[in-house]
Amino acid sequence: MPVLKLIVENDRNELNIFEFNGNLITVGRSPKNDLVLDERNVSRYHFQLEIVDGRIIICDRGSYNHTFVDERELNDEKLEIFVGNVITVGDYNIYLEEDEESLLKTVQPALETDGRKIAADNLLLAKNGYLGGKIFPLAGRETVIGTHASADVYLSAEDIPPIHSKIVFDGNIYLLVKGDYNADYPLIVNDTEVNSVDMRNGDEIRVGDFIFEFVEKGAEYDPQPYQLEAEKTRKEKLRKDIKGKKIRSINDEEQEEKTEITRVNKSGSGKKVVIILLALAVAAAAAGAVFFFVL
Repeated sequence: MPVLKLIVENDRNELNIFEFNGNLITVGRSPKNDLVLDERNVSRYHFQLEIVDGRIIICDRGSYNHTFVDERELNDEKLEIFVGNVITVGDYNIYLEEDEESLLKTVQPALETDGRKIAADNLLLAKNGYLGGKIFPLAGRETVIGTHASADVYLSAEDIPPIHSKIVFDGNIYLLVKGDYNADYPLIVNDTEVNSVDMRNGDEIRVGDFIFEFVEKGAEYDPQPYQLEAEKTRKEKLRKDIKGKKIRSINDEEQEEKTEITRVNKSGSGKKVVIILLALAVAAAAAGAVFFFVL
């Protein structure tokens, strides 16, 4: 049975690690869930993780405050997630922990020794960063690239506009244009600044630090080297996010509770001694005697 490890970070930057067996993990505020998050901004049944053929699939369960993966809101869709993705639920961030002994595919693997493929449709191939090796089919008349939650090619970056650019299909050609014609940022294709351009097979689009290759239907492409690089990037991102934060266990919390109880009991005992001594001093003074004590 595969084991799934999750790191849960609360709004106090405290980290706890949980292990799960089974093919379905439910998350929410209700104690009936496998992973219970008890803050009020978490729905009773918020989201679930499903293991399908070793892959980890997330979907929202109609939550009130929604589920986000890398700041992108999940609607009715199901999404495969990997190490480096950040699941946000209310005040919590949840990370996948890589386990080399696990049978789960926590990194986006190259499925073939020879990773070359033939494009079934026109598409964009991400060539770097945490998206490396990811495929974005160019379906429909318009494909939006940017940081807006509804973007077809969603990018998590502060320096990229919500709608950076669009690839518009007029029935014959794919035209790359700005998302906002009045914006002062450039469109970069093949390291050249353009206002708009008809896309051709092999053209490279640069969006901030991200690079995408335009692949025409029927053309050969190879996502494997970019997948391997993305695996390293996701690992580095996860380690950076949790660097310097102590990962707590249930045993740690129980020990801290015992220590705190002992500390309170000792403090309470000390107060009782002071009160008794003061009472004796008052009684002695009333009787005309002198009472000395040392605390």
